[in-house]
Amino acid sequence: MSLDLCVMSLQQMQDLLWLTENTLKSICCRKFTNDEIYADALRKVLGGQGRRGPANIFILFEDSAGQGGSGRGFHLQSGSLVEASERFRLDPATIAALSHLKDEVLVSNGADTAGDLDEYQTNFHPLIREFVGGSIRNFVACRLSGSLPGALLALNYPNKATDYDGSVLVSLGVMLSSLEALSMSVRETELAFKYTIEALARACEAAEEDTGAHITRVNRYAGALAANMGLSLDLVEEISFAAQMHDVGKIKVPNAILLKGGPLDDDENRVMQLHPVYGERILGDSPRLRIAREIAISHHENWDGSGYPFGLAGDKIPLSGRIVKLADVYDALRSRRSYKNALSHQEVLTIFKEGDARVVPAKHFDPEVLATFFNIEQLFAHIYEGNTAYIPT
Repeated sequence: MSLDLCVMSLQQMQDLLWLTENTLKSICCRKFTNDEIYADALRKVLGGQGRRGPANIFILFEDSAGQGGSGRGFHLQSGSLVEASERFRLDPATIAALSHLKDEVLVSNGADTAGDLDEYQTNFHPLIREFVGGSIRNFVACRLSGSLPGALLALNYPNKATDYDGSVLVSLGVMLSSLEALSMSVRETELAFKYTIEALARACEAAEEDTGAHITRVNRYAGALAANMGLSLDLVEEISFAAQMHDVGKIKVPNAILLKGGPLDDDENRVMQLHPVYGERILGDSPRLRIAREIAISHHENWDGSGYPFGLAGDKIPLSGRIVKLADVYDALRSRRSYKNALSHQEVLTIFKEGDARVVPAKHFDPEVLATFFNIEQLFAHIYEGNTAYIPT
């Protein structure tokens, strides 16, 4: 093998190590999927941009029942990764052939076999041949361990496939399996984290009426507003989850104030208006709770600067807080409390258009958030009645 080809293969390995290191550095604060891991890693190994590499890579998985499996094929186009095949089924015979690899790597070149190139094609599943779209000249295969065992199959290296290519593919397989296991742990941790946050949010609402339902609805209202304002899917999902923490600071407000059956006096109001500050402190400084902190501290600020706790105005109020403010006010007006009756959806629409003694829409709400509300107001009505849930799209 030439020195140039050896250097290219070593560069591929270095790229994989760099990708692993950077993924591990960010794993505590990044949500990612297996597909994202595959995309980053496959791009490092596939040919293109002057690197030696195969034209196609397949990721093949066995199913848990041992009755076959599924596969997906990838290639590069103008330097960008393309998934050029849908998931397809593989028969048990194909999977059984892969199982013979065990922990070894298989390197094969058609030119080295006794038969001709046409006969060499019969070694491959028809769907794989169709995907490649031409003759398969060589391949490297290795096992892929993990929660769902399978194999990597790399096809059509520009020259002969070599043991160096095999070592690169094995490194790719080890990396994918390791990161898949880590991502599974992250997903499990994320579920535990969300459960804890939801339990805390419900604990804060436990003393008040309509336990739990209010925070669920505010999540859905906020998600609907965020999605219809054209925000990124990640931010929509974050707001629609973090909105439930808007009143977490109420856990430090005495029940005598929370449950008072009438207007609060000045001293009681001062205590109540501290709950955004309490909420920010309770949520701490974790990067994962940044949006929740923004919402907790800012959802009682008004567009004209007349809100609390800091009297912020306009764009100085975090967008997440502006969104949750409207969602919170809508639900408060719709809900019965010991000191007031519930209003209908139409009555709230009138207040959001014309205002009343407590709500002055032009002064209290971000105009863009308010306009978005009127565009989707029927969705708010459905959410309140429990007929639908917001699902990010």
